[in-house]
Amino acid sequence: HLRDTVVPGYQASLDQLAFDLSSQVNALHQSGFDANGNGGSAFFAPLGAATDAAASISVSAAVDADTQLVAASGSGAIGDNATARAIANLRDGRIINGGTSTPTDAWGLIAYRVGSDMSSAKSTSALHSDVVAQLERLRDQTSGVSMDEEAANLMRFQRSYEANARYFTTI
Repeated sequence: HLRDTVVPGYQASLDQLAFDLSSQVNALHQSGFDANGNGGSAFFAPLGAATDAAASISVSAAVDADTQLVAASGSGAIGDNATARAIANLRDGRIINGGTSTPTDAWGLIAYRVGSDMSSAKSTSALHSDVVAQLERLRDQTSGVSMDEEAANLMRFQRSYEANARYFTTI
């Protein structure tokens, strides 16, 4: 269940977050202007689909090779950082999961699900351990030796021996 259902669910959510965020950053970056006054290009290497996006996301080779290609300006004017501010403001925008979540909300939900599932798994494990311990105690009671019962039998045999000893002493 964990390997086939739960972990792939986490991966799919993380992939969707990476895909949506990289797409939005690329769209804004391409609308801006770089340090040379030219139109921006994709900041992240374009991803074809959300599948494996979290593992595949990377800065585009062109931007990685030349930081002058970072399109921070909204107008091409020196000192204008409108595009950079717009990219920074994506953290508060509902751009994830079809416009229903902010990146922070989406990440928080993933982290919550992992923590909640982990807590549930620990509780279930503890419960199963308790059940196993209880079953072992029941088995031991059924097949084991009761010290109280053995002590009672020993006392009874001792009294019988003493009675026999008195009988033979008397005879």
